[in-house]
Amino acid sequence: MRVGFLGSCATGLAIAVLVGAAPTARAQQQDPPKTTSTRRIPIHKDRPATPAPAAAPTASRVNQDSIAAAERARQDSIAAANAAAAERVRQADRQRQDQARRDSIALAQRQDSIAAADAAREDSIARAHARAQSDAQRRTARARNSGFYMGIAGGSTIPMGQLYNSAHNSYYTGWNVTVPFGWDFSRLPLGLRFDMAMDNLMGNAGFLDTFGNPTTARNVAIYSASGGLKLNIPLGRTASRFYLIGGGGAHRITGYATSLAGSDSAQTIQNAKTNVGWYGGGGFNFRFGKTALFLESRYINVNTKQPVGFAYKQATYLPVILGFQF
Repeated sequence: MRVGFLGSCATGLAIAVLVGAAPTARAQQQDPPKTTSTRRIPIHKDRPATPAPAAAPTASRVNQDSIAAAERARQDSIAAANAAAAERVRQADRQRQDQARRDSIALAQRQDSIAAADAAREDSIARAHARAQSDAQRRTARARNSGFYMGIAGGSTIPMGQLYNSAHNSYYTGWNVTVPFGWDFSRLPLGLRFDMAMDNLMGNAGFLDTFGNPTTARNVAIYSASGGLKLNIPLGRTASRFYLIGGGGAHRITGYATSLAGSDSAQTIQNAKTNVGWYGGGGFNFRFGKTALFLESRYINVNTKQPVGFAYKQATYLPVILGFQF
């Protein structure tokens, strides 16, 4: 028993020694052994300390200067890049403004061209419409002015030539009645014109016969039937027109006094001779609806072959008439 107890005690003591030596060994492994310097440091009493000389720039200061220089270079590079970017933006804005101006000018030119083209097209349409309307009006005017027509007119008859010769104390201005009728062609400006007319000239009170003897003043009446051609000239786009007429006719001169062998008589239409004559003249035809107002004048020349008592070989006169045409 005692031997066992002693063995247990020895075993416990060995374990305790091992446990105590373990931290010491760990500490020795972590901390190296310290060495003591044998150099003696002189000690001076009551002497001010001499400042140590400035140390040379260290590697840290050099690094800081390099970093600052790099930062300045970076800032300068950034500023230059910003300036270049601003310049590019300014140039781009200027280019955009120039392009916008050019686009505006081009757009204005295109708009002007389009407007000019539209105006030309509208003018062309207007001219075509005007031509169509003019053609329609012309066709209407021709339709209104074509075909058969007749009218009634009256006015004054002015003696001309020998009938107005004051040496014979002949005739004064008289009056006229005319009934015109005819046919106008629709596709041609020509037409046919016929007239039945009576012209009356006022005789002078001092009228002398062919023998130079004074006689009773009598008027002269000339009955006419004439016909010829008519040339129509339109007045613009209206149905009115100017026209020219010309042709020939048959005439009988009556009413003049005869004085032979003391007798005094008047020539009648039954025993008067028929005389051939010609005429030429013109007038204006103002149409409104199916009716027209016309103003006309003609120069008429008649070769006379009358019995004794009519003192003229030619009877020329100028009727000026105003009338209506239907």
